[in-house]
Amino acid sequence: MLGADDALADDSVVLVRDGAPVTRAQFRAEALATIPASYAPALHLLALSLPGLVVAAAALLLVRAPTPIDAWLVPLVVMACNAAEWRMHKHTMHVPATRAAALFDAHTCLHHRLYMTDSMAIRERRELRFVLLPSYSVALLLAAVAPFAGAAAWFGQRNAACLLIATVAVYALSYEWLHVACHLPRDHFVGRLPWVRVVRERHAIHHDPRLMQRWNMNITLPLWDWVRGSVWRGD
Repeated sequence: MLGADDALADDSVVLVRDGAPVTRAQFRAEALATIPASYAPALHLLALSLPGLVVAAAALLLVRAPTPIDAWLVPLVVMACNAAEWRMHKHTMHVPATRAAALFDAHTCLHHRLYMTDSMAIRERRELRFVLLPSYSVALLLAAVAPFAGAAAWFGQRNAACLLIATVAVYALSYEWLHVACHLPRDHFVGRLPWVRVVRERHAIHHDPRLMQRWNMNITLPLWDWVRGSVWRGD
């Protein structure tokens, strides 16, 4: 059942095509029609999450007698991941660059037209296709980080190697799961969690078309938003 805000949002115009306005309801219907019949939302989420869960668990099991120096590596990696999240979001997902045109199209041209500040929630599970990154994304990220972890292990820093790869895996999963949580209905049991409500409200501001290019780029933690001065504080 749609709320009043959803009904109003469905009538809003999201683009003009060949001189004719296209409402969000029409745009949503066209987007849903592109989803293959074989698409399984649960498998998409599982394929995205499983590599991160397995790698994080295996890496943490290999940590032996961590030192304070090892422990300090975790917040440093979190900060680096947060900066990378901010940069990827602002300079790749919101910039029509040739090298990442598919990400720009999927994020700015599709995701942001379907979900705006006044209507953030998905209405059926198939819409996870428009929220989640491609199913190979976490595995690809871990493959990119693996050489650095391997180098640390080669030089005898096994704990550092394991904590590096585990922290990146957990951070990537946090990003994806929190993003999904932001787009669940408010009355969903996950959507009612206090931390999710805070993150959703911050992310909903980013989904305002007037603000999306500059403000609230972080989803997980607004650390780099704070560093770069991109936390939206109101008019």
